[in-house]
Amino acid sequence: MKKILLVAFLIALNSCAEKKTKTEDFKNTELNAKDNVDAKKEESPSKELNKAIVLGSYTGKIGSNLEVAFNLPNSNGVIDGFYYYKKIGIDIKVVGTVVADSLLAYELNYKNDTLAILKGKISKAAIKGKWISTQRKKELPFTLEKTDTAITPLPENIEGEYYNDICDVTLTFAKTKGEYYYTYKSNERTLTGKLSFSRGDDLYINLTEIEYAEDYFDVALFEEDPEKENEYAKLKEIGKRRLGVECYYSPGELTIQNYGNAMNYYVKLKDCSEKYIHFKKQ
Repeated sequence: MKKILLVAFLIALNSCAEKKTKTEDFKNTELNAKDNVDAKKEESPSKELNKAIVLGSYTGKIGSNLEVAFNLPNSNGVIDGFYYYKKIGIDIKVVGTVVADSLLAYELNYKNDTLAILKGKISKAAIKGKWISTQRKKELPFTLEKTDTAITPLPENIEGEYYNDICDVTLTFAKTKGEYYYTYKSNERTLTGKLSFSRGDDLYINLTEIEYAEDYFDVALFEEDPEKENEYAKLKEIGKRRLGVECYYSPGELTIQNYGNAMNYYVKLKDCSEKYIHFKKQ
């Protein structure tokens, strides 16, 4: 009987020891986990959006020669804006965030696919950083300087048909896959091509692939100038005249100055004899 009691006592003692060991192991595991969490918190501090910093309109360059204009509104640390290349003038969507003095933004195409990433440091008057192409993995530096001139988006109602009743000429603008296109139609011809935009105080729409009907070298010189005559003769032989007919845009209307004067001779469109061709939106 004594032997049985002794065996039972030893079994109970061993069970208590195991429980104690497991409890200590569990406590150690908890402490280690807590230490790891604390360590991670120290290594990766929470990144709060900068809701206070004021951004806005910027102009500058990507790389050494690509002139750009940006509109970067900061709404509680979130960017939902656009930019455009001054040579082309078509809005490109930009979204991103501001954390402390750092900008992280994404350039999106018409399908909302990311084309490029912009990483920059924000100062009071500028943003400097890198533009990184996601397709070609190409990096270019960018510098943007704050401007008081508001960078505004293209008008939403540019697309449509514009008509001139005097010369019976129609211009139609359409947008497809983020690009703008024109169709020029007269009684003599139909021309198509891409549009670009010159944006400043006024908006000009450029019919990029229409060649001038006559250029400055097509005019007869008033005075004898053998050097110019030779230059003009060569240009006439080549036959390469200026490309791109500009239209001045105002809401619902387009105006083309079709020809110049003796000091600045040109004829843009042979289909109309009007000096100023006015189109009204239909």
